[in-house]
Amino acid sequence: MVVSCKDLYMGIEQIKTSNTKPEKLSVQEVIPKSGALEIHFTLPKGNDQISKVDAWYFTSTGEKREFSVSRYSSFILVEGFTGTNEVNVEMKVVDNSGNESDITTVSAAPLKSSLELARESMKVEPAFGGVKLEWENVHANPFAIHVLTEDTIQKGVVTLIEDPTKTIYTSDSINTLSYIRQYPPNEQKFGFIISDKWGNRTDTLISTLTPFKEDKIDYNLVKQVSFFNPTTYSGSRDYDRWAINPETGIQNDGNAHSSNYTGQIFFNGVKSGNGAYIYKFVKDLDNPDPNERILVQDVYVTFDLNMLVRLSRVKIFPRTNITYTYNRSSPKRFRIWGTDDSNEERWSKFPDGWTLIGEYVGVEPANRDNLTQEEIDYFNLNQEYIIGEENVNPEGQSTETFRYMRVQLMESYNPLIEYYTVNEFEMYGDIIEYY
Repeated sequence: MVVSCKDLYMGIEQIKTSNTKPEKLSVQEVIPKSGALEIHFTLPKGNDQISKVDAWYFTSTGEKREFSVSRYSSFILVEGFTGTNEVNVEMKVVDNSGNESDITTVSAAPLKSSLELARESMKVEPAFGGVKLEWENVHANPFAIHVLTEDTIQKGVVTLIEDPTKTIYTSDSINTLSYIRQYPPNEQKFGFIISDKWGNRTDTLISTLTPFKEDKIDYNLVKQVSFFNPTTYSGSRDYDRWAINPETGIQNDGNAHSSNYTGQIFFNGVKSGNGAYIYKFVKDLDNPDPNERILVQDVYVTFDLNMLVRLSRVKIFPRTNITYTYNRSSPKRFRIWGTDDSNEERWSKFPDGWTLIGEYVGVEPANRDNLTQEEIDYFNLNQEYIIGEENVNPEGQSTETFRYMRVQLMESYNPLIEYYTVNEFEMYGDIIEYY
């Protein structure tokens, strides 16, 4: 007959079949990790009643942090450390009856935490409309960057106050920069604190700088021009008959599906629904063999901004239906060309006399067939291109000012689609003069 008794274990009534505590575990190796210790161990042999292994340590404030693994694990990861001083971790074996072994103490020094590495590597620079923040996160650990800005809490007293709307949450080892906007072009202080899920916080990095002047370009002022012969027709047009102006040799602007889908829709303030719909030209369009037809990827749309501007960034808003997300007719590669009134041959020569401001390429998700919500939100709401830093063409002159702009759409996410679709071009920059 088995004699048993009842006990409470983790608040649950449990039947104990034994009162014999298990033997201690044996530590085989301790591997220092960033902000952690990976402790490899061996369980007592011959005891099939072992349930789990617990490990814990106490922080400098007396908080107990606990970790557990099942009997089937050969190591346990103990996290949440900062600094590189030696720490003590206590470990025990627990069996199915809740009996606990004697404690095994492990003393070792972790590597610097991702929190500390990010703080040491953090760089703050002025940017258009705000600041540019860069850091390192080689281990891709999650942490938050808290942004503090100047605020007057009482008359004559200015202090740094956290702005929770600006907090940056990251667990990325590659995309380790962020722009924090929108701030006036005045000298001001910014503060940055990094925290992790364990409640660890760095000291405050304080930087005094002056953001570059940046204005949002009023889409109401931007007008599509007709000098490069844009047309409307609900279908593709033959390249040889429609694409090239015989007098200038310049490729005409693209053909819009109808007057409701012209290039002017790039600038109407509407970021949802179905915006501009502009066809690519097709060489040998009349060839009965579709395999012999050549779809020309380059499509142009030309505008008068009615202002002289140094462009800082562009946000593209595509059609938001999921079928257009990283797919179909959404633009993937494009160029921005610019010129001003000093170029008297701007409508008769191109690209001569025009300046390539930059060329930009959209990102590819890890898996188009399995998009994350973050990837979807980025593509539809936050698809932004920094004019100077994200230009991929060495001939681009991102600091040039211009009034007239030719957008050259060069590639769609599916290059076999016969048209491009864009809901809105939202632009920002330093406006020098209005016309």
